Amino acid sequence: SLSLSLSLSLSPAPQEPGVMPEAVEELMAAALRDDDFDYKFGVSYVEIYNEKVKDLLNPDSQADLEVREDAKHGTHIQGAVELAVGSAAEIMEHMQRGSVYRTTEATNCNEVSSRSHAVLQVTVKAVQRYGEGGGSKRRLAKLSLIDLAGSERAYKTDNRGQRLVEGRNINRSLLSLANCINALADRTRKGAHVPYRDSKLTRLLKDSLSGTSVAAMLCAVSPSSDQ
Repeated sequence: SLSLSLSLSLSPAPQEPGVMPEAVEELMAAALRDDDFDYKFGVSYVEIYNEKVKDLLNPDSQADLEVREDAKHGTHIQGAVELAVGSAAEIMEHMQRGSVYRTTEATNCNEVSSRSHAVLQVTVKAVQRYGEGGGSKRRLAKLSLIDLAGSERAYKTDNRGQRLVEGRNINRSLLSLANCINALADRTRKGAHVPYRDSKLTRLLKDSLSGTSVAAMLCAVSPSSDQ
């Protein structure tokens, strides 16, 4: 997962920080360049393991948090900690600390296999400083960075018991994500039902996939013919 974020055992080299640190750095740099707004940032970090949501920034909390949706907060994890941050370094520090509690196990294909999806969300609140709307004009945005567990073939990983259950849940949630993306992308089915509620992952990412949001997916594809 070095290409996307941080490994559990080592940090990426400073000259090769990975996609997540680069995205966070660019977000903070853009805020510093904007003289018209005051910015405040918050960060949350959760994992979705076997369709249960765990707060990685508060590992002693309830092990199965609920995904909620309301007009004020949009789609969010009820009970998950959101920490105020002021720099990219702080965000990455929280992410590195939280990654220690992420669920991993060894399989035949990977010694440190992610058994969960990890979702890092950065909320951005901006208040205009000057002009007609000074102090009253506000902007709210959310950056979601997701490290998805890879899809698995049971006959390749030789998973059994709990590993097999984990693999099935990983594949099921990835299929739900694909179904949502396909429904949103199909212009011939305007107004068609989008199955966000088929998994915790898609419920949590509803705001990131719908409306005026912009989404990008990076895939790590093995060049090996037997994978």
